[in-house]
This record gives sequence, structure tokens and C-alpha cells, in this order.
Amino acid sequence: MSRLIQPTRFGLPSLFVSLWFPALLLIAFILLVAFAVSGSSTGVYWSYFGTGQDPSLLLGEPRPIRSDEWLVQSSWVASQYQQGFGVFNQTLPGGMDATVQNDLPTMDWSSIFRPHLLGLLALPFDQGMAVRWWLPAFVMVGACYSFAVSLLPKHPLSAALLSGALFLTPVIQWWFLPTTIWPVALAFLGMTGTVWMLRHPALWVRVGWAAAIAYVAVATAMSIYAPFIVPAALVVVFFLIGFSLSEARSQSVSFQTVLLRLLPLIAAGLGAGAVLSIWIVTRIETIQALLGTVYPGQRFEKTGTVGFEGLIGLMGGPFDQALLNQGVNGLGANQSEASSVLMIALFMVIPLVWLITQQWSENRVVDWLAVSIVTCTMVILAFMFLPGWDSLAHVMFLDRSSASRMRLGLAILGIVAIVVTSERLQSARVRILPWSVSWVASGAVILSVVVPWAYLRTAAPDTIALSPSWKIATLLLMICVVLFTRARLLAGSAAFLLAASIIGLGVNPLYVGVFRLNETAVGTAVQEIDLREPGTWVGIGSVVPTAVLVQAGVEAMNGVQTYPPEEMWDEIDPSGKYEGVWNRLANVGWEPGVGEPSVSTPVRDQIRITFDSCSSFGQKHVDYVLTDVPLDQECAVLIDDFTEGPSQHFIYRVTPG
Repeated sequence: MSRLIQPTRFGLPSLFVSLWFPALLLIAFILLVAFAVSGSSTGVYWSYFGTGQDPSLLLGEPRPIRSDEWLVQSSWVASQYQQGFGVFNQTLPGGMDATVQNDLPTMDWSSIFRPHLLGLLALPFDQGMAVRWWLPAFVMVGACYSFAVSLLPKHPLSAALLSGALFLTPVIQWWFLPTTIWPVALAFLGMTGTVWMLRHPALWVRVGWAAAIAYVAVATAMSIYAPFIVPAALVVVFFLIGFSLSEARSQSVSFQTVLLRLLPLIAAGLGAGAVLSIWIVTRIETIQALLGTVYPGQRFEKTGTVGFEGLIGLMGGPFDQALLNQGVNGLGANQSEASSVLMIALFMVIPLVWLITQQWSENRVVDWLAVSIVTCTMVILAFMFLPGWDSLAHVMFLDRSSASRMRLGLAILGIVAIVVTSERLQSARVRILPWSVSWVASGAVILSVVVPWAYLRTAAPDTIALSPSWKIATLLLMICVVLFTRARLLAGSAAFLLAASIIGLGVNPLYVGVFRLNETAVGTAVQEIDLREPGTWVGIGSVVPTAVLVQAGVEAMNGVQTYPPEEMWDEIDPSGKYEGVWNRLANVGWEPGVGEPSVSTPVRDQIRITFDSCSSFGQKHVDYVLTDVPLDQECAVLIDDFTEGPSQHFIYRVTPG
């Protein structure tokens, strides 16, 4: 075994170390896709349409809070499937560009750069959805592993454990979508490629890594979700600078030589920029419509917006187990917003600072990589807690993210800090850390948990009660920090994985296929009615009528609009009276009313419109109404009703009064 894990002469992992774990990931990926197993929460619909135990649910439970996945994106993917993967989805009158946001499969050239969607174009629907679910996650885990073994080539098992801990990080599990995970995958891929390009002399190796990074960079950028891209990119930039300076010193080469080795990466970045420029130019009207919305528009966040309660949420990782049991009091607004990270990045600052000062005091050498990691951690925390530097934050693009989304950067930094600290401690250049550093770091863990515990004990005791294993998670976190500072990487990684498992395992279920509303009686009826006599639909009531209409692929004035379709809103609000309300990314829903449509927004991403079938709007622009409550309107004639499980749905035809 020692021969298999022996590093190459360049200090990089052997072929066996590089490939054994990614090979296992590939096998697991193939099996999960073949059996159409994913972590989708579309099983939420079973509570509306089914009775008894959902036969497709293997483990866990669907999460209603994950509506971005089961209600929004899965519904639009099903709609695209019904409509033949067109570039413009025709559900909302006037159509909506399906190549921008909502992460939808299309027959557009840009799908080449969205590998997680290609399965939907080539495989049965359920298998395609499994590809969409798992591919970004498996790339992320594989990239994290590759990063760890690139700096610690003799520790493949520890690298695998650390990758598992990253996967189970609460902020990743509760925001589990391609738009969340691709930035993390890109970050680790970019840092790994940097290591290989600066250490391996072969041009083809550097070009290969650069090409892979550029491809994933395009896939990430096409999500257009800056709040998660920004913290991931920030970590990569700091690592690139710090590692380049460190390698220039350790290899005794000039910085110009380092830049020459990074030329393939620079060229790949220019190539990725060219692809993205073409993509933007070819759909510039859609981009302009998005930027011109009231929400999100060109949204910028201020620095220092996190107060004491935000600090509790950030440090409350050991209590995030309560989120599994619907407990969010004191941690955040909901389960997703409350999800945090195990703050290993902050605790590992202590040994890193000691290493920096020791290197300087003994050798007058600056450990630029350690400095860059500490600095990046402080920048993220300063953005959260320190107000008054908005101009600088704007130049650094930090204000394109938000305090809660910045937590993703701390999840990445935690792994980076562990790996770099371990690499330094196992290097001949650095002697073992004194025990005082270990005790200070472990004391920081205790303090970080005592503060939220003291607050929650008074303000939200139910959160503590719903986190029965918080003491175990805290103990494991303290143990792993001590072990990392004592150069016990394998044991520390195992403890870290166990702590992450207590909090993050079980967030998402294991589900066979996806719950397809088109296969329900009401979904089938909607398609059959529209096939016989096509028309425009309106869905009234809960979110279910909206989802049924979107998945059916019929023309309907319901669903999440990424930007307002001009034709639809010209019909609803011809005078533009409510433009300040509907000009936003939001879920469009309807409720019974009297007279012409009245538009309101109860929250910034929801639009509610009143519907009167006898109004001039209803008579001219609406043919059918789907509702889960009886509609008592003179111009709405009931043509069918359905009872499935605990739900009842009604289909009306709009007729002259």
C-alpha cells in the first residue's frame, strides 16, 4: 500500500491515489442514475394526492421548505419536457427564455456547458432528473478530494473523509441545487488545478486542468446566481495569490516563471469569458429584462448587516440538527436561511496564525498561503459584521452576495484551512505545534457554542430540545480541531465527518424518480382538455394548481417568472398601473376577486392577482380555471372535478355571463 500512495517526483499524488476515490464516486453515480434515485423533495405532493406511505420514498422525508427545488425548478423542468425542450418556454403568454435562470434543459447550444442537464435530453425523465441532482454534487466531492490529495498525497483516506464532511455541510444540504453546488465544485477544481499547474512540468497537464476549470466556470456562471458564486470565487482568488507566492519561494523561481506556468489558466479564463460573452450577447434582451426588474434587479448588499442574532445563527452549527425537526427559532427565518457551517475555518485560524508567526520569527519568511487563508476568512467575517466599507466591498464584488450566502465561503475555507495546516505540520520545515495552540483552538470551539447555547436557552429552548446531539457534535468538533493541530489528520477527519453527519445527514430524502403531477387524474385531465380545445389557464388557490399547470406545459398565467413576459402583463395590466409590483422575479398566483385584476405582492418574491371570470380581462384572455376550492362566479362553469387523496380540484370553463 505504501508504494501505491507514494507521491510522484513532483510531490503530486500517484495515479492510484488520484483515481481510486473518483472511480468509486463514478460507480455510485451510475447506480443512482440507473435506479433513478435522487434527493428530490417532490414527494411533498404525496401529501396532496396520496394516502398512506409514499412507495417512492426510500429514506428520510421530503422538505417543504425546499420549494425552489420541488415546486419551482422541478415543475419548470417537467414543463420543458412536455414542450420538447424549446429555447423559449411557452407556458406564460408571450414565452420566457428558458436558457437563462431556472436551470432548464433546452436544445440550445449553451446546454453543452450544462452537463447536469444533458441527461434530460438523452435519458428517460426520471433518470435525467437523477443526473441533474447528483452530477454537480459528485463533481464537488471529487474536486474536494483531488484538492486535498494534491497537497497531502499520502493521505487519500483522510481526503475522502473531508470530502464527505463537505458534502454534509448544512448550508450545502439545505440549499442543494446545481446553482449552489457548481460554485463549490469550481472553487476546489480551480485550487487543485493551480497546484498541478505550478508543480507539474508537462504542458499537456496544465492545459488539461485549465480546460476543465474553464468548462466548469462557464457552467457555474450560466446559473447567474452571484450570491453563491462570489464567496467561492473569493476563496479561489486568495488561494491563487497565496499559493503562487509560496511556490515561487519554495521552488526558488521568479514570479514571472510562476505566471508562465499559469498561462494556460489565463488563456482558459479568456476562452471562458468569450463563451460567456457570446451567450450574453445572444440573449441580451433577457439579461436586460432581468437587470431591469424591481427584484432582484441589480441588488447590492451593505457591509456589516449581521447583528447578534445573526452571530448566533452563524455559530449555531451544532444546533442545526433542530432544522431536521422543523426547529428554526433563534437560528434564522427558515430552515434554509438558518443552515450554517461547522466553523472549522475560524478555529483553524489559530494554528495558522501560529505557523505564520513561527515561520517569520525563525526564518524571516512569510507563509503567503497561510496568510491568504487567514485574510480571506477575515474578509468574509468583516463583510458580515463590520459596517462602513461598502465602496471597497463593491469593488471586490462582495456586495453581490449576502451575509447568509457568504457562509458557503466559510464551508470551503474550512477544508482549505485543514489541508494547508496539515500539509505544513507534516512538512520538514515546521515542527509540531505546542499544546497551548491546541487548547486555545479547542477553547474557541467551546466559546463558539456556549454563546449560542446561552442565548437559545432563554430565547428558544425548543431549538435546544430539537437538537439532542448538539453536545456530541460540539465534542466531536473540539476533538477534531485538537487532532488537526496535533497532525492527526485521519482521526481528525473522521471526527469532522461524524460531526457533519449528525447535523447534515437526512436533510434530503432518498426518492425514486420524481412525483409527476401529469400522472395524477387532474394533471391528465388538464392535458386532455387543452389538447381538444387549447386555451389559456389560470390557477387559483394553493401552490398545487400552479404546479399542475406548469408541469402540464399548457399556456397558463401561473408560475415563477424570472422576468415579466411583456405579452402576459399587457393583458393583465394594460395601463401599467401595477408595474412596480409585477416587474420582479416572483411566483405568480391568483385568487378570486371582483372586477379587473388587482395585483399585490405579500412578499418580495410572490405576486397575487385577483380573478373575476366576468371581467373584461377574464372574458377576453382566460379560457379555463383550475382551482382547489370551489369557484362561485357566474361566468365560470364547472366542467370536471377530482378527488385524489385529501385533495379536491375543480376545472371551470370561462363563459359569457
